[in-house]
Parts: sequence; structure tokens; C-alpha cells
Amino acid sequence: MTAQTTKSIEMDIISNQGPDGRMRGAATWMARVLKAEESQIILAIDVRHIHARVTETQRLSIARRQDCLQMQIDRLCESASQFLGEDWNEDILDNLISTMDIDEGDGEDVFSDTFHPQDPNYSDAVVLPLPSYLGMQQADRLGLLTMVDQELRLREGQANDALHELRVSLAHKAVIFRTDVRHAGTYNMTTRAWGKVGSADVKVQRHAAIYRRCRKQMIALNASGNTLNRYKMLRKEDLKISATIADPNARGHRDDTLAWFWTMDVPRDTEVNDWMSECKMIAPHVNTG
Repeated sequence: MTAQTTKSIEMDIISNQGPDGRMRGAATWMARVLKAEESQIILAIDVRHIHARVTETQRLSIARRQDCLQMQIDRLCESASQFLGEDWNEDILDNLISTMDIDEGDGEDVFSDTFHPQDPNYSDAVVLPLPSYLGMQQADRLGLLTMVDQELRLREGQANDALHELRVSLAHKAVIFRTDVRHAGTYNMTTRAWGKVGSADVKVQRHAAIYRRCRKQMIALNASGNTLNRYKMLRKEDLKISATIADPNARGHRDDTLAWFWTMDVPRDTEVNDWMSECKMIAPHVNTG
């Protein structure tokens, strides 16, 4: 069976929710918080890639995105008490868990410490009101174990979505190497081609960061060993592209090993299959990070 998307899991939870009035709407609310979390991650990555010669227009664009995201988070926090209880944010800094203690090997995390931001005015570092950030002890105290189960299911959908987008982005990057970089005949063409590679790589970093954050929060929710074995740690070397992506049976590359997520059954594979068809043309010598 094809792995479910966040949306399909949300619909499944809604269709099977019980009579508990407090929990009605919780899945949709948490799905919106997850989208805000993804926006945090993307914004943090984009801010990190701003160079010294950034234009005033680019700075304004970032400021507007931060302001828009902060308003979105404010609305989510205002409605949090409907699902988490009136005292969910009581002594919140004492109760928040930090997944900084979770060892994810060499997988980079976008935030140095998402849970105790140095400047609360930055919307890309604001703590989000979800059971995985509150911690299991606090969630139990607030009677949120049903929401814990629902968030874990939604996290699985989020992980599936992120891995799908990661595969598409890596395949797109491989196509750029084949169609742009390899055939660039002038300095200007080479510059533009590598600019496309850089843009594609930013997308790869975004989806990889979303997946890594998702997996850490799954660990915080006490995900089972089977779940974490399916959603493995994402390492830097897993993000390299090679001819194996295009054709596992390519001559000279039969011993190359695809990263674990290439063999997963993830949603909307028709998109990535379109890219893979183009990747069939990739030269066997392409191998870059």
C-alpha cells in the first residue's frame, strides 16, 4: 500500500474521530501547525543563505515573510487552548523538551535551539504548541495522549511528503547536471547552469531539514522502533546524486548503493517517475553533492 500523505491521514482521523468534543478539529489544527513549522524551517534556511550584498527588496521580502509567519503562529497559539487546555503554556519554558539531546549523527538541524530562541521576535524560531514540543510528561499531565497519537500519525504523513519532495528535488538536480551543466559552452552559460544547481540544492536542503525535524519530533513522541526503522536517519551522503539514481543497472555502477529512501513507497510517485525518466539520460560520470 502506498504511504499516506499528511492530507490523507488528516482526512482519515477526521472520518474516524470519536464523540470527544475537545478533540474535534484537533487533527486539522495540528496539520496547520505542522505547515507553520515547515514555513519556519524554509524561512530559516532562506535567511541563512542571504549574502552580504543582499538588496533592500530582498530584505523587505524576508521581513514580510517573517511578519506573515508570526501572524499565522499567533493565530495558532490563540486557538491552542481549545485543544491543549487553558493552562497549556503555564511555565512553558520549564516544560518544553529539547530535541537537541537527540543524537541524529551528522544530520544538520536548521535551528541551533528551536525551543529556547535567543530572540523571540524572530518567527522562524518561535516554539510551536504541539505535544512533541511540550514533551510526553506534560502531554500526559494535560490529558493529551490522544493528540500525541494523532500528531505521530500526522508526522508520518509529513515524513512521507518530505521524502517525496526530496526525491523529486534530487532528480531535478540530476537533470540540471545533464541538460545544463554538461552542455554549457560559454562562461555565461556555465554561470547560469551552476546558479540553477544552487537553487535546486536549496530545495534539497529545505526538504531534508523538514524531514530531519519531523523525525526528531517523532522520537520526542516515543515513536516505536518499527516506525523509526522505516523513517531512518538522513545523512549528508544520502543527498548525493549519481548515475545510480537514473539507472541502478548502469554499467560500472552496479555496486553503487542508493540511499534508503529511494526504495521507499512514498506518495505521488508519478511526479518523481517523470523526473526519473529524464534522469535515464544522465551521464554515468555525474556524481556530486
